[in-house]
Amino acid sequence: MGIVHKYNGEEDAFDWEGVTEKLYQAADVKGTTAKVLIGPAEGAPHFRIRYFHIEPGGYTSLHRHPHDHGVFILHGRALVLLGNNEVELGPRDVVYIPGDEVHQFRAIGDEPVGFLCVIPAV
Repeated sequence: MGIVHKYNGEEDAFDWEGVTEKLYQAADVKGTTAKVLIGPAEGAPHFRIRYFHIEPGGYTSLHRHPHDHGVFILHGRALVLLGNNEVELGPRDVVYIPGDEVHQFRAIGDEPVGFLCVIPAV
């Protein structure tokens, strides 16, 4: 049976019923939290949908891994590092990151950045 996580209705809250926020932990992370919107708890066997929130001046880890993923920017502005290239992103921009490519997201400006990230079940 399918599962629904209703949005809380507040425009800037980015909070869903039944979804808990976790600090995104790695040695080189600053001001980043994540929520698994669809994943093992919902019984999804093939993919994960996650929401990342990065405070102004914050960033995700600089890393690489075998799986690819897609990112959809919901709000704020970010710099994404893809290999040796940096690209500025804003709302509704979409990014594909192939497996084993070095990548990192950094919030730029005075507002937090939030994005959805879809990955295979890993």
